[in-house]
Amino acid sequence: MAAAGLPTAGGEIPVPDVVMEVLRRQGGRIAPALAAAEDLLGGDEVAQREALRFIEGLQNAASHGSADLLSTDELLPLRGPRTIEAWAAIERFWAAVVAWCDEQGHELDSSESLRVVQNPRLREILWPGCRSLPDGRRVQLAEVLRYELATGESMAWLGPHPA
Repeated sequence: MAAAGLPTAGGEIPVPDVVMEVLRRQGGRIAPALAAAEDLLGGDEVAQREALRFIEGLQNAASHGSADLLSTDELLPLRGPRTIEAWAAIERFWAAVVAWCDEQGHELDSSESLRVVQNPRLREILWPGCRSLPDGRRVQLAEVLRYELATGESMAWLGPHPA
């Protein structure tokens, strides 16, 4: 939070809130936040999980194509080597969820309903947890859960399911 220039005196800020704050086009906070994520990816397991949660939230929120937020294309050049690797792993996971849904005949909803959300607080809750796809559909945590239950694969920041 400090690296992104966010206040730290009030305690922890939830990762989705940090994501939405640093993605703001006028904020100028994304480069230091991605540098902090790069450092965390080189740390212990807890630090790595938090960095992965943050990167996943960035990808998801940026996927919705809001003019107020930085786009994925704007984020890509700001990543360090560990962040690039983590970014790709997260992308592969979400692509696997979409492919599984398609194979299972599970219809994904339109992403339009996400883009029309105007309330900033509601965006902070919804946008980092689901992903808009280039074809106009969206994949959300409900599909992730179905995929995880069916395949045993989990999100990178969650780690393997307990036996």
